[in-house]
Amino acid sequence: MISLFPNRLFYLSCLVLIAFSCSDNKPDAEEPVSLPPTVDEKPELATLPTKPVPVVYIEELDQYQEYFKEQHETSFSHVAKKNWSSYTAGKDGILTKVLLFGKPNYMISEHYGSSMSGFIRADNPDSGPKYGEWSLTRDGIINQLALQGLTETDRGWITLQMRGEIPQQKGRLYFIVCDQIGNKRSWFGAFAFAEGNSYKQGRFWLHPQHDLVFRTYVGKTADQLEKEQKGEPLFDSDSATLVPTNDIPEAPKPMIELSKNFQPAPPTLPQEKNLEQKTSIKEETLYQPATQAFEQEQPTTEAPSEESVDQIIEEPKELDSSVIESRAIPAETSEPVEDKEVPKGSLFERFFKNKTE
Repeated sequence: MISLFPNRLFYLSCLVLIAFSCSDNKPDAEEPVSLPPTVDEKPELATLPTKPVPVVYIEELDQYQEYFKEQHETSFSHVAKKNWSSYTAGKDGILTKVLLFGKPNYMISEHYGSSMSGFIRADNPDSGPKYGEWSLTRDGIINQLALQGLTETDRGWITLQMRGEIPQQKGRLYFIVCDQIGNKRSWFGAFAFAEGNSYKQGRFWLHPQHDLVFRTYVGKTADQLEKEQKGEPLFDSDSATLVPTNDIPEAPKPMIELSKNFQPAPPTLPQEKNLEQKTSIKEETLYQPATQAFEQEQPTTEAPSEESVDQIIEEPKELDSSVIESRAIPAETSEPVEDKEVPKGSLFERFFKNKTE
């Protein structure tokens, strides 16, 4: 006979589970787990250039402007009429790079972006022929300054590497144009500039008398070198807007120390004026020997007459400065002074009373 006891225990355990499952007591809701803050996305950069770097065989420094005042800084915008700087090419070839002197702008804010990009135009910043492309990021500026041993708060040379073949024709006006700034901001960079129109072959958008601190470098491709050797012109001068050749600055001299290079040279005087100044300094010495004996200038106790008064008034006209100086300086004499009465208790009496007695 089979025992039913195990089956009863099974049924009882099922009833207990059902009873507990149908009860109104529900477990407490679990608190949501707090996750660490998500990492912000990388800053949105301006469009990076896609054209290759130009291949040149000769690279030369062309245009430059290196004077500025401390704390004179400006920025580029992507808005028309606030986004360019101009210069006049002095050599034929291909533009390889442009150097600006400055430092990174503040961290990304409501005004400054993290990058900028642009191109080069000829003749006109808005409608002239468009050539090549370039880009620059804030992190790139920091890296360039670090290679120069500088921090992000120091000023240094910042390179804009040109991409694509950008023709440079001697005497033609070109514009460095910024057309995009990252993070949808309006400004980028903190670049040094000069006042007073120190570079007359170009300007910065901010003011006609303002010029950026910059350098441009021009190279020549293999085809251009071949044309140059054959004596053929590299460009058609009839299709360019040129300035007179005399207005193009000469080739720069070898660079010197930066701290001295940014200081304007002292004004040079004509040689004739320099010679006149040197001769006048030699002729007019500070002290000259007396030309008149001191005995004639001893003071007298007698009252001067009218004739002597007239002579005293006329004497300064005839005497030179050396005689006047000799009169003003009293000479030491070994003879006692008997004509002057010295009051008792004076300093003269204290020091010279014993000597004269």
